[in-house]
Amino acid sequence: MRVSQGLVQLPMYDWPEFTQATNRLWTSIRDHFSKAGIDAPTSLDRMSPPAETWQSPNLLLSQTCGLPLVADLSGKVKVLGSFAYQEIEPAGTYHSVIISHKNDNELERCLEGKRAVINGDDSYSGCLALKCFVADNGSGESPFASVLVSGGHRDSLCAVASGSADIAAIDCVSWHLAKQCEPAIKSLKVIAHTESRPGLPLITHRNASVQEISVMRDALAGAVDDLDEKSCAMLGIQSFVACDESDYAPIAEDLARCGSLSLSVSPFLSGCAD
Repeated sequence: MRVSQGLVQLPMYDWPEFTQATNRLWTSIRDHFSKAGIDAPTSLDRMSPPAETWQSPNLLLSQTCGLPLVADLSGKVKVLGSFAYQEIEPAGTYHSVIISHKNDNELERCLEGKRAVINGDDSYSGCLALKCFVADNGSGESPFASVLVSGGHRDSLCAVASGSADIAAIDCVSWHLAKQCEPAIKSLKVIAHTESRPGLPLITHRNASVQEISVMRDALAGAVDDLDEKSCAMLGIQSFVACDESDYAPIAEDLARCGSLSLSVSPFLSGCAD
C-alpha cells in the first residue's frame, strides 16, 4: 500500500517550550508511516489554522478536541485514536482540573459571584467540562459574575494567577505541561477534577479506507513505543490507544445535557487582562 497525503498537524499541545519534543514525536510517526508505505511531509504544518484543515481532503493526520468532533466533525473525518498519557487512567482518557488562586479559600465552598475564565466555547476541557462541573455540583444556572474568554488553557491559568479570574477548567495534559515551564502555576491550586472522558482524537480524512486506518493505527502505536524517554516524559505520552468516533458518545451526552447551560448572565468577555 502506498498512500500520499499532504497535511499533518499536532496542534493541541504544541507549546513553544515543547516544540522540539513535538518535532521528535512527529519524526517517529513519519518514520513509521514511511515503513508502512505512507508518504508524509518532513515537517508539521504550524501555519494553517487547525479548524480550517480538519475537513481537508488532503489531511493525513491532525488532532482535534472531542467537542468539535461530536458537534461539527461527525461523519466528516475518521478517528484513529488517542494518545494515552502518563498517570492518567483509564488509558486513552483525560480530564480537567478545576483551579483557583492558592489564596482563595472560598471557592471550594461556593461558586456564586466568582469570575470564570474559559479558553473558548468550542472547548470540551475548558468550557463544557466546567459547565458539567457546575451542573453536577448543584450551583444552578449562571453562577458566575462574569466569564472571560482567554483563547487558550495557558492564558486561562495565567488569568487566574494574575487575579483577572477566579476559576478555570484546565485540561490535565496542559496542566502537566504548565508544571514544567509556566511560572504562574506557583500561584494556583487544584480544587477538583472533572469526570474522565476520551482523550483528544487523532483524525484523518473522511475517505480513508479501513485498511489505511488500520495501518496508520499500527504505525502510531509503534511510533510512540519508539519515542525517546525524554520526549515521552516532557509530553507526558505513554502509548497510543485506537478508538472510533462512537467512543466519544460520552462527550455528545455531556453536550446534550449541559451544552445550553449559561455560566453567567453577563456576555462573555474577550481577552485576558495582565
